[in-house]
Amino acid sequence: MWAIYKKETGAFFRSIMGYLYIAFFLVVSGIYFTAFNLQGGMAEFGYVLGNTTVVLLIVIPVLTMRTLGEEQRQKTDQLLFTAPVGITGIVLGKFLAVFTVFAVPFGVLAFCPLVLSRYGEVLLGQSYGCFVAFLFMGAAAIAVGMFVSSLTDNQILAAVGTFAILLFSYLAHGIFGLAGRGNSQIAEAFSLFRRYYDFVEGVFDVTHLVYDLGVTVLFLYLTVRSVDRRFNRGIYGPVMCGLVLAIVVLSNLIVGKLPVRYTKLDISSDRLYTLSPQTREVAAGLESQVHLYLVAPRGQEDPRLVRLLEQYQSLSGNILAEQVDPLVDPGFLPSYTTDRVSDNSILVVGEERSRLVSNARLYPSSYDYDTGRISTVFDGEGQITSAIHRVVSRSSSRIYLVTGHGETELSEKMEAALDKEGVEYQTLNLTAAGEIPQDAGAVWVNVPVTDLTEGEARTLAGYLEGGGRMLLVTGISGVKLPWLDWVMAAYGLEAVQGMIVEGDGNRSIPSYPNFLLPVIREHGITRPFLETDGLLLLPNAHGIQKSGDVPSSVVREELLVTSEQAVLQRAGSDVILGPFPVAVAASEQTVSGETRIAWFSSSSFLMEEIDEMVGGNNGDLVLNTIGWMTGQDQGISIRPKTTSSPVLRLTAAQAAWWSILFVAAIPVCILGTGIVVCVRRRRRQ
Repeated sequence: MWAIYKKETGAFFRSIMGYLYIAFFLVVSGIYFTAFNLQGGMAEFGYVLGNTTVVLLIVIPVLTMRTLGEEQRQKTDQLLFTAPVGITGIVLGKFLAVFTVFAVPFGVLAFCPLVLSRYGEVLLGQSYGCFVAFLFMGAAAIAVGMFVSSLTDNQILAAVGTFAILLFSYLAHGIFGLAGRGNSQIAEAFSLFRRYYDFVEGVFDVTHLVYDLGVTVLFLYLTVRSVDRRFNRGIYGPVMCGLVLAIVVLSNLIVGKLPVRYTKLDISSDRLYTLSPQTREVAAGLESQVHLYLVAPRGQEDPRLVRLLEQYQSLSGNILAEQVDPLVDPGFLPSYTTDRVSDNSILVVGEERSRLVSNARLYPSSYDYDTGRISTVFDGEGQITSAIHRVVSRSSSRIYLVTGHGETELSEKMEAALDKEGVEYQTLNLTAAGEIPQDAGAVWVNVPVTDLTEGEARTLAGYLEGGGRMLLVTGISGVKLPWLDWVMAAYGLEAVQGMIVEGDGNRSIPSYPNFLLPVIREHGITRPFLETDGLLLLPNAHGIQKSGDVPSSVVREELLVTSEQAVLQRAGSDVILGPFPVAVAASEQTVSGETRIAWFSSSSFLMEEIDEMVGGNNGDLVLNTIGWMTGQDQGISIRPKTTSSPVLRLTAAQAAWWSILFVAAIPVCILGTGIVVCVRRRRRQ
């Protein structure tokens, strides 16, 4: 076999064909490399190879048309097959020779991701994963070409036949899609090239590599049988072909049934398909089945959502993922929702409740006022996990926002976060209602600017004494709030008005000592931030202190505290030395249940621009607090993931230099080398 390999490899490089192919492939790849990476600033190299896929339809027929047909035409096949090498060795030797020539350009292109890494963040794993996928795909195409070459001694017919088969495979998905719905599996079986694009999207799919390897083995065996039948007409030939086909199909089926966490590795930029520990914990705690329905017409599924749902299904036997075609089954969705459902939405169905996650929630968009661009992120995991948590939860997640005292309205971002968390919320006027509803998981008093009335205060106090929960956010104010103070005094807490200024530079924003980065104390609310070394930002906060005699059943805990170097400046020149709690929690076990109160002393810490300065941690802090108050300590605060690739920064001169090198200089050198070799060989003859 190795003698055949050396002979065939040498034949390619003793003629101009091998050099011409390498130069041609490098020129085409270099043009795409220039367009996408050097000028476009795209960090992934996989798109370059993806666009050169169509080149295989041309180069593979040219490389394989002479492999076996030429031996027949020149009548050297009988001499070759009488050599002390088996037919299998001959076929493998020729295959490896063609594959070597095919792979040579990739030795040059392999430097491209390294070049790009000099100018920004490049996902080398994803880029080189695409190299592996492309080589496997090329090997399968070469095997097909060799089989066609073994059927005829006419090189033109061999090239045209190979081109026709590869073109059909290239267009198979579209052809079967036009033929009608329900043909996706047939299209998948014949689509040799489409599989590559999963690697471009950041999934190293072992099942695709097994498919390419199976196609390679099958067509190499068919090539052996095609050649062998002229010298050995064994009756077991068709049976053996069927057996090899069965082995290939069975191998693909077995690998396809393995858990996706072993066969589909996430190599994407922001780990789009890697599920967080929170999701795994939610899945592990499921006691009943949850169905995840991808609502989309057949053939129009969002591949990203399909891959993500596969990951969910692999986590637990209680999670079942499937697709629903609203055109085939128009009566399915109306049984769960009357809303208009957009394609590629997710319907999450539990035993008692269901929740629709629209495509707009999966791909939320926001307008960047600095750049004037609309950016879109992928919030698939956050939305789906929250929906699962919501449909299986038995606890009440409804909170009431107290109104009537100039309270600050929630931002759109906070409203969206509550909805994602599965927290229902509505406003409540204590004077008009006269009581707090029975279904209240908690009440939220958000920065009141005027005091409660006596009746409202007593209503609120009675609710808390019966095991109620309250989230209180206040700010620096010159207005006294005696009735609100009376409610909090029952739990031994009172406000210390005045602005806190940090003396420790590590505990405030540079140049803004009133923008506090407080010390985080251990508590169920704050534990996630301690585990991740997260920062919390409280601007313009006042102090909170313990006061008065309270029953021993009341437990008061500090959540966030300033440093000892902090001072609180009151009106005039009055200054109090720190440290100061700026967030506290209080709880008390009563006959009717456990009272839980959380108090934050910064009126602006939930403003979007403040929250963004600490990566959304302030919003997560409130979500954790609501989860603690409503008995759902397992909060869902999974961040959206970016779908855009990192941007490279090259100057025009740098882009031009690398473009000239890969598009012109290297191909010209290779082609020139080929010309020199061929000229010298002819002179020797």
